[in-house]
Amino acid sequence: MGHVSVAEHRAAVARLLGVGRVAQVALDRHAAGRRLAADLVAADDLPRFDNSAMDGYAVCPGSPDQRSHPVVGDVPAGSAPDFVLAPGEAARVMTGARLPEGTVAVVPVERTDASPTGPAPSRVTVVGEVAAGQHVRLRGEDVTAGTVIGTAGSAVTPALIALGRSAGCTTVEVHLPTRVAVVATGAELAPPETDPGAGGIHESNSDMVAALAAAAGCDVRRVEVCSDEPDDLRRLLDELDADPEVDLVVTTGGVSVGAYEVVRQVCSPLPTFDFVHLAMQPGGPQGLGRYGSTPVVCLPGTPVGAFVAFHVLVRPGLDRRHGEPGARPGHAAYAGRTRRTRAGRVQFVTSVLHDDGTVTSPDARHLTALAAANCLVEVPEGIDQLIDGDVVVVHPV
Repeated sequence: MGHVSVAEHRAAVARLLGVGRVAQVALDRHAAGRRLAADLVAADDLPRFDNSAMDGYAVCPGSPDQRSHPVVGDVPAGSAPDFVLAPGEAARVMTGARLPEGTVAVVPVERTDASPTGPAPSRVTVVGEVAAGQHVRLRGEDVTAGTVIGTAGSAVTPALIALGRSAGCTTVEVHLPTRVAVVATGAELAPPETDPGAGGIHESNSDMVAALAAAAGCDVRRVEVCSDEPDDLRRLLDELDADPEVDLVVTTGGVSVGAYEVVRQVCSPLPTFDFVHLAMQPGGPQGLGRYGSTPVVCLPGTPVGAFVAFHVLVRPGLDRRHGEPGARPGHAAYAGRTRRTRAGRVQFVTSVLHDDGTVTSPDARHLTALAAANCLVEVPEGIDQLIDGDVVVVHPV
């Protein structure tokens, strides 16, 4: 096995995953949460025409002191007036209705002597001064056609759907989810509701990694548990490589140097694979390559090691494929008893980031600590202990 740094292997995983698929899709609720692969450009002015911001009366005063106006039209929302207001005239208009040409201002119905309901009156009297342009929404005052309203890389949010659709956009180019198959390996793994027997364990990696992939925006197509028989794994990988609906395979287990490391046995003879041991704890043993034409990322078999390796090594590459900016590490003050760490390798300690900006590491073993964690504390290679008050790098999980 070769030895590479965490950063080098993370970059290798990103190169293997490459650029994801993009597609033009309908700008609707199903696009929500995706990232734009290209700028979204307004197809129409917003508003599309001069319209009323209030229920009331469009007026064209014949003189500054005119208060009483003949009502020459009634314009509900959705209609297009076929008349022009002459000086001195008014028309009843509803909120959002297109204003007739000649409109100087809109007077809210509350500032007139008219009833807010029923048929339009023949005349309306305005209370108070009328300021030109009041309660008038001008065509294009929000957005003009051709304006970029969503930049590539930004998320399709409910608000962007509203803006885009209002500006005449019907489709949007987005990054598509990576279609993933997860394969957990190990003869000792017992499926749920099955007695593991004297030497077996309850299998958990398959659905844990599948859940991590789904949280990273992937479309999990297959979740499999495979024995330590090389022929079984080879048949499964052949099947997944032939499946056009699988973009990536993630395996767990079978990557170390033992006698029954099935993933390494099957894949290491292939010139397209590389197995390494990172200066990283947990999750040192790693592998990656292509089985046929399908990218395969090989994670260790311990649940904590697989969890940490997915977050540290795989998630960044998936974020890039999906156009996601990715979570940036932060900093916090370590609080608690002195904790010894293993110098010579980067350690990722399952920890809890608190609202007060401090971070603690549960005094618990392995999976109990993992279940309580909301972050990973990164301890550099040259550090052999964490002391109360140390400023540490924190990765959210």
